Amino acid sequence: MADEAPEQAFADVGDVIAANLRRLRTARRMSLATLASRADVAKATLTNLEQGRGNPTIETLWSLALGLGVAFSDLLEDRRERTTVVVRAQQGARVRGSTPGRQLDLRLVDRIERGGLVEVFDLFLPARTEHLGSPHGTGVVERVLVHAGTITVGPAGDPITLGPGDYARYSGDGPHLYRSAAEDCHGVLLVGYPPA
Repeated sequence: MADEAPEQAFADVGDVIAANLRRLRTARRMSLATLASRADVAKATLTNLEQGRGNPTIETLWSLALGLGVAFSDLLEDRRERTTVVVRAQQGARVRGSTPGRQLDLRLVDRIERGGLVEVFDLFLPARTEHLGSPHGTGVVERVLVHAGTITVGPAGDPITLGPGDYARYSGDGPHLYRSAAEDCHGVLLVGYPPA
C-alpha cells in the first residue's frame, strides 16, 4: 500500500513560506531590512511572513524571490524528503494575484530540475478577469496549456489567444498578460528558469 504521508505535502502554505524565507534569507546572510529593501516589500510584511502570518500575493512572492535571487517555487516548496508525492486536487501551495478580487489562482503542483528548473502550476482564472504579470527575470520562459475556456496570454504588447487544447510558449522576462474571456479558464502554467 502506498505511503499516506505524501498527501500531507503543502498542507500549510504559510508555514512552508515562513520556513523557506528564513532559510533562504539566512543562507544569503541578509537582514530583514536588506531583503525588504531589495524586494520592495515592507519590513513588517516580511516579518509577518517569516512568522507564518499573512497571506502573500503572487506579486509579493515574486518580489521576494527576485530579492533573494531564487525561483518562485523555492518559497513554496515543501522540502521534506519524499520518494513518492501525490498532490490531490485541493492540495498544493496556492497563491493568488493582487488584481481586484485576487482572482488569478496558481497552485504549485511540482518542480522539475534538469538543466534548469521548471515549475508546474495548475492555473485557474475566472471569467472576464485580467492579470498583468511582472517580469520574472532574464531567460525565464512561460508555457500555458489550456484545458477549458479561453485565455489571452503572453507578452503584454503581443498577447496570444488560446482555447481548449491550445498551447503557447513565451518569454516571462517582460510584462505579460493573463486575460480570460466570457468563461472560466483552467489550464497548466509552466515557468522555466535558465540553468544557473
